[in-house]
Amino acid sequence: MTDDIDWSDVWIEQMKRHLESGNKKECASIWEEKESAKRFWEISLRNNQQRARDVISGLNLTPESRLLDIGAGPGTLAIPISEKVKDVTAVEPSSGMIEVLEENMAAYGRNNISIIKKRWEDIDVEKDLDGPYDVIIASFSLGMPDIRKAIEDMLAVASGYIYLYWFAGNTSWDEHSIEIWPKLHGTEYCITPKCDVLFNVLYQMGIHPNMETFTIGRTENYATLDEAVDNLSGHFSLESDEQKKILEQYLEKTLQKENGNYIYDACSKRVKIWWNTQDN
Repeated sequence: MTDDIDWSDVWIEQMKRHLESGNKKECASIWEEKESAKRFWEISLRNNQQRARDVISGLNLTPESRLLDIGAGPGTLAIPISEKVKDVTAVEPSSGMIEVLEENMAAYGRNNISIIKKRWEDIDVEKDLDGPYDVIIASFSLGMPDIRKAIEDMLAVASGYIYLYWFAGNTSWDEHSIEIWPKLHGTEYCITPKCDVLFNVLYQMGIHPNMETFTIGRTENYATLDEAVDNLSGHFSLESDEQKKILEQYLEKTLQKENGNYIYDACSKRVKIWWNTQDN
C-alpha cells in the first residue's frame, strides 16, 4: 500500500543513491566557475527568453509583491520579475552564478534585488530571511537532500503562492549518464527523484497542489568538441583527464553535427507544481 510509504524518505534515499553513484558534486557546484555561469545566462537569453516570459505570466504577481527566488542562478527570472514587483530576494549558493547575477543587476539597473549567498538547506529562515513573501519560486533548484524540510522552510516564510518547477521523467542527461556512467565512474548511474516523489511528499504534508506538465526543447551548440567536453564535464562529475577522454569519445559518437557545430539536445519533460498557502 502506498499509504505505508514515507515519500520524504524515498526522496532522501534516492538523492543519497544519486550522490553515492559517483555524482559527488552537488547541483550548485556545477556553476562555481564564472565562465559556466556566464554561458548559462547567454543560453538563457538566446533560447529561453520565451520560457521566462511564460513562467512570469503564470505567476500571481502585483507591483506590491515580495518574491523569494530559491536557486536564482544568474537572474534568469529574478531580473525580469524585479521590474514587476516590490522586491526580490535571491537565494543562490554558487559563486559563479552570484558574480554574473551581480553584474546583471548592475547592467539592468536593478536595485530591488537582494542576494543571500547560501544553499537553501543552510538558510536560517528567522535570521537570514525577511519574510513573509507573497510569492516563492524554486525553478529547477530542488536538489535538496531533504525535500520535506526544504518545503517546511518555504512554508515558514510564505504568505501566498509557492511555485515549484521540477523534472517529469528522465532528462536527456539522465539518459546519457545511464549509458556512460559505468565507464566514467565504475558504478551504475542513479537518477534524482522526480515529480512523482515530490507530489507524494506534498500530499502527505496535507498540500494538494495544482500540476501542469510541459516540454522544454532546448539545444546547446558547441563550435568544437573540446568546448562541448568543457561545458558538459560538470554534469558528468569529471575529475580526471582519463574521464574527459572517455566523455570526448562518447560525445563524438552521440552528438549531432550541423554546419561544423556539435549539437547537444537537452529536450526534456518538466512540471510546474503550485498552490496558494492560504488555501491549505
